[in-house]
Amino acid sequence: MTPERTRLWMLVLGATTLASYGLIRWLAPPAAEPAAQRVARQDNEIRNVEMRVYDAAGQPNLVLVSPLITSPRRGDEYLIAAPVFDVLSADGGRWNGRSSSGRLDVAKDRMWLQDDVVLQGVKAKREPVTIRSERIEFGIEERLASSDEAVEIVSTGSEIRGVGLRADLKKDHFVLRSQVEGEYVPKRKRS
Repeated sequence: MTPERTRLWMLVLGATTLASYGLIRWLAPPAAEPAAQRVARQDNEIRNVEMRVYDAAGQPNLVLVSPLITSPRRGDEYLIAAPVFDVLSADGGRWNGRSSSGRLDVAKDRMWLQDDVVLQGVKAKREPVTIRSERIEFGIEERLASSDEAVEIVSTGSEIRGVGLRADLKKDHFVLRSQVEGEYVPKRKRS
């Protein structure tokens, strides 16, 4: 074989290989597309929740009910929709509260309530007390409520308003920081 013939056969063999490969690729079924993956949310969502927090002695300290709680994947903070809660004391006192929204930080043992906050305290041998504000920060373990917003404290016979609150709910001690005004109507003694 002459070198020209060898080159010609190599060229024919190469062209045939390329044509065969092209035909196989053209007639092959299309590659299956990868399954579409849903975009994962960055937070956890829990619906219709009843959460119980216990103190060091194992007694229920707080019962929290909410239609929706969300939290980041790695964190101790929970966003709460329409929280309703019940805080129990060893001495039999209890504080019920509700608001439109809130935030609970388990690591700090704190709850922040926002929008139409109402706390109602009931204790044996004491008149019920109602505290209203737009925002209240609540320390669960130490039972301290504080706010920098306008606050209204209502009890049988008295109604006090002011700005800024520090309330020790264990001792029933309430301090309004500024712009305090109120009305007190003493109880009438039965004769």
